[in-house]
Formats: sequence, structure tokens, C-alpha cells
Amino acid sequence: MKLLSSLFVLVGLVLTLGCATPLAVEHDYDTTYDFSKIRTFEWLPSPPGDQMEEMTEKRVQGSVNSQLQAKGYSRSADAPDFLVSVEGIRKTVTGGSVGVGASIAVPVGSHGSVHVGGGKSKPREKQEGTLNLNIVDAKTKTLIWQGTATAAIQAKASPEEQQQRINQVIAELLKSFPPGKGK
Repeated sequence: MKLLSSLFVLVGLVLTLGCATPLAVEHDYDTTYDFSKIRTFEWLPSPPGDQMEEMTEKRVQGSVNSQLQAKGYSRSADAPDFLVSVEGIRKTVTGGSVGVGASIAVPVGSHGSVHVGGGKSKPREKQEGTLNLNIVDAKTKTLIWQGTATAAIQAKASPEEQQQRINQVIAELLKSFPPGKGK
């Protein structure tokens, strides 16, 4: 019995870990751009269609500011070298399903039985968020670097937990900015 309960716990743990959505991060940049010449930045307004909540956007901008400043960049409203924008996209994704079923065997005669049963399956839905971080040359207004992070949105997280997760996501996004450093 102890072996059986241990097996159920192990199977449950594997299924839980296997179903967790890891952070997926992608980067792209203009390979001809000289990133060594940029020192200052400023924010662009949110693009139309941005689905990020106001408090979340403040947390994201604060995290980006801190992490860019830690890399030696400074904010300058007067003469920025590059402009930063963020866009949040939220969608519902379906991954697998949960099924419940039952059956009954009714004895018939001395050697047989009739089985009657049914089941119901419900798709698993979760909220997934994508954060696009764009860096644009301030003079030419052309995109020079872009990072995208996608992960499951953690429901019912406290503001502190949200900030911690945002800091982790932004750190992972900006790990490759500027290109060619830290590799």
C-alpha cells in the first residue's frame, strides 16, 4: 500500500512539473547597428492594442529602468539615444483535458454481466501572457532590438510576487542586450 501511494505521489509530481509552462524567450536585433554608441534612453507610449494592465505596466517599466541602469544606461527625456516600448498580449490557451468517468457492471445470468458507463472530458484552459520589449533608435525611429517572453500568467499572485516574476522575466529578456556583451 505504501508503494502504491508513493507511486501516485511520484506520478502526480511528474505530471505537475511536466505541465508547467516554462518561460520562453526570443531575441532579435539589427546586426548592422553599432550598439556601443548608445548611452541614454526614454520610453515610448504604449502601442495601440496593448493589453497590459496599468499596474503591471508600471512594474515592467520600473524593472526595465532598473536593469538598463544597472547595465550603465541612463534615462534622458531631452536627448535619448534609444527609445523603449513594451506591449503585453494576453490569451487563453488550451492544453490537454481532464476526464472523469464511471461505469457499472450489472450481473446477467451465472457467467456474464452488462457494463454501462459514461464519461466527460473538460479542456484545460490557462491564461498565457506575451511581453514584447522593443528598442528603437531615437533618431531614425527604426527597430534595433526586440525581445519577446511568453509564459503562463500566475493567477492570484500578490503584488510582491508579481514584481518578483516581472524582474525575473525582464532580467532574462535583457540578458542579451546589448548584443555581443556577456557571451
